[in-house]
Amino acid sequence: MANFSGGPGFAAFVATFLMVAAAVVLMLSLSKHLRKVRTRPPEGEAEGAAASADDAASSGEIAASEGDEPDEPRA
Repeated sequence: MANFSGGPGFAAFVATFLMVAAAVVLMLSLSKHLRKVRTRPPEGEAEGAAASADDAASSGEIAASEGDEPDEPRA
């Protein structure tokens, strides 16, 4: 242990500090974008979405029932 030079040094401190700073900036950006995401459609669009889903089901646009096998295997 007589050759101990004092640790990783200033360059390791700067690299670690920059990584933490980048993580904080990315987390703030992510939280900003997540605040913009709507969890529920507006009142008027909820009724329109339900009606269009009923139309799609009656015209056969929705996938086959659970008992049927899919056409292509999923990876």
